[in-house]
Amino acid sequence: MKVCQDRVVTIEYKMVDKEGTIIDSTDNSDPLSFIQGRATVFPAIEAQVEGRQPGERFTFSLDPKESYGERDESKVQSIPRSQFNMEGEIRVGMQFYTQKNERDLPVTVTAHNDQEITVDGNHPLAGADINVDLVIVNVREAVEAELESGEIQSDEDIYTQ
Repeated sequence: MKVCQDRVVTIEYKMVDKEGTIIDSTDNSDPLSFIQGRATVFPAIEAQVEGRQPGERFTFSLDPKESYGERDESKVQSIPRSQFNMEGEIRVGMQFYTQKNERDLPVTVTAHNDQEITVDGNHPLAGADINVDLVIVNVREAVEAELESGEIQSDEDIYTQ
């Protein structure tokens, strides 16, 4: 069965940066399943798997605009320590959530001193080129509950309905 709109696609993958450092992988976890065409994975990944079949293995690259976006230096801000609402020690690399337009946005501490704390609202992989090694494990028709909810059902749930 080929990958096409509204089919459940199960993949195994490894994503590495240009230095070969592993960014993400299914090597030590379950394969990833998603409904094709529902934008639950990067659209560029959906485009790469479209029309392919189980057992196919291939590699491709994602540039920043196809993955986590370009770095935006306007998302780096220094905040007076007195306005930073957190007790205890602040360390570079700590992540927090801030609110903007009623949405929680993650930020990462990149520097700090006695007067201010610098946070970066870019995704840690913003600006990175990503190489992907992907295998299509399975393709099947989505059941009605999956199409309605957008959530993948377990085999147990499908066969007990």
